[in-house]
Amino acid sequence: MSVAARSLPCVTRPTLDALLTKCTEQGVRVRWARLPAGMEGCYDHARATIWLRAGDPEWVSVPVLLHEMEHARRGDDGHQSRAVERRIDETVSHRLITAEEYARAEAVTGARDSGAIAAEMGLPRWVVSAYRRTLRRVR
Repeated sequence: MSVAARSLPCVTRPTLDALLTKCTEQGVRVRWARLPAGMEGCYDHARATIWLRAGDPEWVSVPVLLHEMEHARRGDDGHQSRAVERRIDETVSHRLITAEEYARAEAVTGARDSGAIAAEMGLPRWVVSAYRRTLRRVR
């Protein structure tokens, strides 16, 4: 994470511990395991369990856990349609990024590339890409 990202206000960013507590309160277990290639997490509705990829750092695990918590909230079972997955990603992105934080990261990097902005913000690229999709709809 860059120095600039560490200095950004983190009001919108929950910690992994806070999310784990929330899951426990909601009766959802969280477990870590080796997951298939390309899978960062999944929600097993029958077992009320979220699985996260073992070894991922918190900056990856937090957005993935938020994504899977949304599946749990919705009662989803298994992978959903592309439209549903994208909408959940967008919901997560707005939980982690404010307009001010995004504008600052974009200005600092001078980039229009979601990868550079994501690196500046200390977030996975998919979170920034999802956020940018919502900006395009508003503009």
